[in-house]
Amino acid sequence: MLLNDFYKILKINKISDNEIVAEISINAEHKIFNGHFPENPVVPGVVSVQIINEILSEYLNKKLMTSKARNIKFPAMINPKINSELNVKINFSQPEKNTYKINAEIYFKETVFLKFNGNFNF
Repeated sequence: MLLNDFYKILKINKISDNEIVAEISINAEHKIFNGHFPENPVVPGVVSVQIINEILSEYLNKKLMTSKARNIKFPAMINPKINSELNVKINFSQPEKNTYKINAEIYFKETVFLKFNGNFNF
């Protein structure tokens, strides 16, 4: 779990029954950046997906696991020294009993860092 060590949730806003927007803060001094990359820190893609998973898990109070990634795009890199505060928008539906279909973005202002489309199971 990365929550409260790698990042903190500042606030979660319910937009509708199936959409939330979280405000988060990345720990720019976290040890993960020692290897990814010391001179130019970048949040790893797998960590970005895990952040989405954990935020929705917190909101729904369910332990979720990423089961399918249909489409992931990284239009920009997240450098925590430049963008330590981010927004995470998650649109979700439950087409099957144990599955959530997810469309999510990590962004700040006009810059989109990640677009994710996939499934989380519980």
